[in-house]
Amino acid sequence: MADENTAVETPETPETGEPEGTAAPAAERPKESGGASIPPEVERALKKANKEAETLRLKLKQYEDRDKTEAQKLAEGKAEAEREAAAAKQELMRYRVAANKKLPAELADRLKGATEEEMAEDADRLLEVFSAQKAQAPSYDGGVRQTARPTSMNDLIRHTAGLG
Repeated sequence: MADENTAVETPETPETGEPEGTAAPAAERPKESGGASIPPEVERALKKANKEAETLRLKLKQYEDRDKTEAQKLAEGKAEAEREAAAAKQELMRYRVAANKKLPAELADRLKGATEEEMAEDADRLLEVFSAQKAQAPSYDGGVRQTARPTSMNDLIRHTAGLG
């Protein structure tokens, strides 16, 4: 009778929910379910089926997680490809505008704008700036020139005398 009053707590197993250390007696004693008893063979088969179902649930979760990461990889790859395509489109537009405006290819990457019209306006401004700088550039042709040296003594005398 003293055993009935003192209950000892034992940890339950995660698969069955049964207290550890009571596997043999629990399998042997029939459970009552609404007045009907479950035979031990059925109980063992049920436990086995539950374990298999749990294993399959874990495998399914692993496959779903794997698919999620694969889908995430595909989404990231798609986003990267879209960024590269947009950059290539922008660069093509710059070179096209530069060629149409007869802007040097070295200056094409300096064009700004989201549309061809904006880039064309920017190209016109660049051309104005560079044409203004060309007009203001000093001419280096205006310096003192030396004439060709005389090749003979007669040419030297004429040149010195200012006759020729």
